[in-house]
Amino acid sequence: MKKLFLTHFFAMFFALNSKAATIEQTFDVEIGLFDAAKVVASYAFEGGDYLFSSTIQTTGLFDKFYTFKSDYMTFGRHNNDSFITRQYHQTMQSSAHLRTKSLIFDENGVLKARLSAKDGKSKMVEIRDQTKSDAYDMQTVLAMLLDRFSKTGSCNLTKTVFNGKKIYHITIKDEGKTQIDDTKIPYKGEAYRCSLFIYQEKAEKGDLLWQSTAGRHISFYLAKEPQTQMPVLLKTEIASTPLGTLRAYTTNIDVRN
Repeated sequence: MKKLFLTHFFAMFFALNSKAATIEQTFDVEIGLFDAAKVVASYAFEGGDYLFSSTIQTTGLFDKFYTFKSDYMTFGRHNNDSFITRQYHQTMQSSAHLRTKSLIFDENGVLKARLSAKDGKSKMVEIRDQTKSDAYDMQTVLAMLLDRFSKTGSCNLTKTVFNGKKIYHITIKDEGKTQIDDTKIPYKGEAYRCSLFIYQEKAEKGDLLWQSTAGRHISFYLAKEPQTQMPVLLKTEIASTPLGTLRAYTTNIDVRN
């Protein structure tokens, strides 16, 4: 999961509009000169519910050296600025192992336990230390971000994520408007540039997330889809990582009512 954390984060930017049933985006991910992964992610918002799901699959040379596929699902309730996660589940399949993780919440949306499994052997960990946080998973943070962007046109956001094991501090800032004219992206025109910084508490230097984000900001670009005027992610860039420049860009935006 560490190796694809950033890809997963950027895969989750979709529109936030109660009139749209589902928005699905496809992303290609490049690291250095190589194709690295393909992401298909969908988002649905109806009434007071929100649902995110995504699939990440390695491609090209990365797939030959390290085959990896993961699925993520978040379901929760939304009321104004309040987002409460009800369900979270992830499945990660590599050439060597199958891993799963589920977060278990009480009726008030408080995280009570983390259930994980590796190759069929499961382990339940009770969460007794209720670490102060704004969310328990990155997809909920993305729902918060898109809600803010939809209402205000701003991506300024500061949130803390506790996933039952690790703590991440997320800071996102506006960087002004720009023009997008990329032949790989099915959108041309005005976009909003934002910068993201992730600070992971007690991170180890061997952690790829730490190596990729320590002292660096991550750029991403939001725009409004012309037909529906919903916010969508166009691309994200990290200028320097241990493996080269990381670039993820959308190749398809599908709005399904």
